[in-house]
Order: sequence, then C-alpha cells, then structure tokens
Amino acid sequence: MGTSFLSRTVFLSALLYSAHSLAATDPLVGKWKTMDDRTGHSLADVIISKDQNNLYSAQVTAIRPLPGKEKLITCQKCIGNLKDQPMIGLTILSGLKRNPEKRDQFIEGKFLDPLSGQQYASEARLGQQDKYLQIRGQVAGSSNVRHMTWIKVN
Repeated sequence: MGTSFLSRTVFLSALLYSAHSLAATDPLVGKWKTMDDRTGHSLADVIISKDQNNLYSAQVTAIRPLPGKEKLITCQKCIGNLKDQPMIGLTILSGLKRNPEKRDQFIEGKFLDPLSGQQYASEARLGQQDKYLQIRGQVAGSSNVRHMTWIKVN
C-alpha cells in the first residue's frame, strides 16, 4: 500500500508539473512591448493572456507618449462603451486563436488602435524564436491595413 500510494503521488506530481510547464511555455503569453508601425515608437506595454477557451487577448499595462505629444490617458477616439475608458487595462487585442495548421500563426483576432479608435480584424505570427509578434490588421471591406511588431519582454 505504501509503495502504491508513493507511486501515485509521484505520478500525479509529475503530471501536474508537466501541465504547469506546458502552460508556462506558451510563447504568446507574457509581457510585450508594442511598436507603432506608423511612428516606429513604443507606445505601450501589454500582457497577453489566454482564457479557458484558448483565445488570446492583450491588455495595456503601461503607456508612453509619442515624442512631443501628450500621454494618452483615456481612449478618446474609441467608440461605444470604450469611449474615454482608461488606457491602463484596456484590451487592444482580443479573440486571437492559434491556427490549427501552423504553430506560429494566430487568426480571427480583433485589434483596437487607441490612437484612432479604429478596430481591425487581425492575425499574427511569431517570429525569430518567438521573440517577435508580427500583427496584421485590416478594416473589413477596406484597404486600410496595419502592420505592427511587438517585442517579447519576458
């Protein structure tokens, strides 16, 4: 009985450790520095997390102003219930899911540009050993396209 209990305890401990390790190694989850494609400046830091439905989202944790401009404290140009919401804690990327055919690609997301209030359908791809996240956003039915690169901080 003692050996069986010990074997089960070791097995369960190893299983829990393995599950925790897999969750901890998700390359998309963590802190990222956003780089604005139009200005080349880093405007914010975000934390990407994954929910119970395996959908990714990114919330703003820190903001920086563009050189010579005021720091954007609220989402002034956002519309609907996002209008004038605080930038810290704002979800700017949501609904992103892993492409089942390619490990480094993510699809079906939505990106919010707080500077313009514009929302984009988005997809993303991890690059250079999972240290860069290249995001492409496009306004539905439009030629308005954004390309951004985020850099992994941790």
